[in-house]
Amino acid sequence: MRKSQNRLLKDQNNILSDVFLEVCRGGKTNTLVRLRKMPLEDLVYSMINRKGLTLKMELRNYMKTTHPGTEISKPGYLKQRMKLNPDAFKFLYQEHNKNFYQDEEVEPYTYKGFLILAADGSDINIPTTDETIEKYGSASVRGGKPCAQIGLGCIYDVLNRFILESSINTVKFDEMRVAQEQLKGIKDTIGNRYPYLVVIYRGYPSTPAFLNFIDDGVYFVARLKTSDYKAEQKELKSNDEDVDITLTKARRRNYIGKKEETIMMSRDSFSMRFVKVCLDDGKSEIFATNLPRDKFPEECFAELYHMRWGIETAYEVLKDRLKIENFTGIKSVLIEQDINSTIYVSNLAEDIICDIEESSQEHLKNDYKHTMQLNRNLSIGLLKNDLIYILIEKDGNKKVALLQALYDEISKNVVPIRHDRHYHRTKGQLAANFSNTNKRSF
Repeated sequence: MRKSQNRLLKDQNNILSDVFLEVCRGGKTNTLVRLRKMPLEDLVYSMINRKGLTLKMELRNYMKTTHPGTEISKPGYLKQRMKLNPDAFKFLYQEHNKNFYQDEEVEPYTYKGFLILAADGSDINIPTTDETIEKYGSASVRGGKPCAQIGLGCIYDVLNRFILESSINTVKFDEMRVAQEQLKGIKDTIGNRYPYLVVIYRGYPSTPAFLNFIDDGVYFVARLKTSDYKAEQKELKSNDEDVDITLTKARRRNYIGKKEETIMMSRDSFSMRFVKVCLDDGKSEIFATNLPRDKFPEECFAELYHMRWGIETAYEVLKDRLKIENFTGIKSVLIEQDINSTIYVSNLAEDIICDIEESSQEHLKNDYKHTMQLNRNLSIGLLKNDLIYILIEKDGNKKVALLQALYDEISKNVVPIRHDRHYHRTKGQLAANFSNTNKRSF
């Protein structure tokens, strides 16, 4: 049996556990206690099976598949959903991640022995109501039509393609502060087998964050803007230097009276490594880091920072492939449930895809004209369509057979990796409403 199959079966056991029930209740002891047409197990499965149809069709299709002849009303279903703690799916994907990283038989992908994490945020469009505007804020300009949005912040393992941590915030939130809080819990997920480093976009850098990372022993690579440490950047005499940063009154002024004041006053200066990288277009970028020079020479920083693009791809999968912005309802609890359940499905899909790619590596590399990769869009569609049949199957042997059939079908759908493409690519949709090159798989 494949490792990802084991993890899926462990997820299902977690769903049936008393611990998961307590998480779902969110501290309310009298919640989710009655035996109804749709008990907790079905409630969770229905959300995993969600395909973005009208709620009536979603319920019809689910009940027809799992409980033929039984119907449930929309008000009855939503009443149950309103009782469910949105963090239930966060618990599920974190447990799934733990089963991956803390399995002694699993060797995660690393770079120079380090797990490569990326921190970034993204705006999620949500239904605009008085409740969502008050809770999450509006992205509209002053005087414009209100437009409710959520700020989603994530920590992402770019090589193993797992979202390790996520947080739902107001549309305008301190991404660096959220990333710092998320990184404090990373060790609970990945354990102590592998060190990690976090790659940070140039909108993130802040002196208090760098000081906290250095004090906590967190390795980081941050792309700097030209306005960050401007004087120190101008004085660079080589492409790789250790730079002393003096904490002047001007640099401390903005943090007086704030949470960051303590660490800004804890020293007069600190040292960071600045690495200047020349890009293919002739421009240069400067990175701030605390990585050791002997293990990470300046030549590796362009490749290292380029890996950060994986988190952008992860957000694209959530929004475009899994339709995270297609919500069940307008209540904040339903919105947060849908976001967390979509992240769980995304992690599950990437786990299965990576597993198949690893086992088929030689075949994908050598048996075709081009090096091939799995068609991720179709893989996600196949998983979304077939997963419910696997989850509701009670016979262990039949469940394994269904899983294997799903793996076999996913492995047949491959597309070429075309390096250095030189043909003109038509960008944008070719049709007014429906693109011929960007169709949904479910």
